[in-house]
Parts: sequence; structure tokens; C-alpha cells
Amino acid sequence: MKLRVNVDPETKEEIVSIHVKKMSEKVEQICRIVEADEPKNFITVAKDGRSYILPLDRVSHLIAEGGKNYAVSGKEKFYFRETLKYFEKQADSQPLFIRISKYCLANIEWMDYFEAGFSGNLILRFKNGWKESVSRKYVKNLKEKLY
Repeated sequence: MKLRVNVDPETKEEIVSIHVKKMSEKVEQICRIVEADEPKNFITVAKDGRSYILPLDRVSHLIAEGGKNYAVSGKEKFYFRETLKYFEKQADSQPLFIRISKYCLANIEWMDYFEAGFSGNLILRFKNGWKESVSRKYVKNLKEKLY
């Protein structure tokens, strides 16, 4: 792999261009590093063999289940590559998502109401009808962020 850097004081916007024969773990790692510097307001997702660009403000929550990560928008779940930790790190620059359990990040703008669960935990209802359990471990942080 070769690296070329062109320093030009006249450059208005920095652009990183990668030319590869095929995607590899090393190339994906480079992409994550470059993308981590600038928070995105969209997520690249997949469903039924198609890729979509989904604005984050249309995502009610992000969940990890069965070893895969999903973005929930409306009544649909879309697969995505990034980890929940990636979005949690982005939360400082985009305070849209907050962790409510080990397996879920919730979009604050999509929260509708909370109700008591059977075992004393909280159930979060989203405006799109989905519901997720709030782990006791994250209730304090959730209250601090919301109040």
C-alpha cells in the first residue's frame, strides 16, 4: 500500500481519496479514522441487498441484536456496520443519541414516554411505536440528560 500526501496551501477543502482493488480490514480502519474526525448527520444502512443513506434525525434508536447492529426508522430495521460505541463517541458533537442499555442507543427527539415495566425497570416508548427497556444502570444518566 502506497501513501501520497499532496500539501497545497490553495486547497479550500481537505479531501481523502482512497483507490483500492478491494475492501480490506485495513482500508475500513482508515475510513473509520477519517470519518471519526467529522460527525456525520447520516448513516449508511442496508436492507434486502440494497444500501441506503438514512438521515440520523429519522432514526429512532440503534440496537445490537444477534451480533449485528440495526438502525430503526419508522417501522423498519436496517443493518449498519458501525458499532454502538461509535455513535456514543459521536454524542459529544451530536447529542442526538443516549445509551439506555448495553444493546441500545435512543434518539432523544424520538422518545415519546416512559412506563414502568414488570420487574421495576423502565420501558421507553418511541413515537414510531417501538419500545425498548431502559437498564437500571443507565437511568441516572438518562435523567441527567433529559432534566
